[in-house]
Amino acid sequence: MKENNVAKEGEMVRFKRNGLVILGEVVKVRDESVIVQISKSDAEEINVETPLTVVSHKNYQIIKD
Repeated sequence: MKENNVAKEGEMVRFKRNGLVILGEVVKVRDESVIVQISKSDAEEINVETPLTVVSHKNYQIIKD
């Protein structure tokens, strides 16, 4: 899932993790990645303790309305 544009804070993105397609909201933009808030149920599905996860810019797609 490659996207030429870098997501901005507040935008929704889609990415794959552990074979699942996950949607989340960008809460912080970094040089090489974004920090995304996902649902608690998605966090449980991918076995992480927090609904915040880091996604490389090359591994997500921005969801347009």
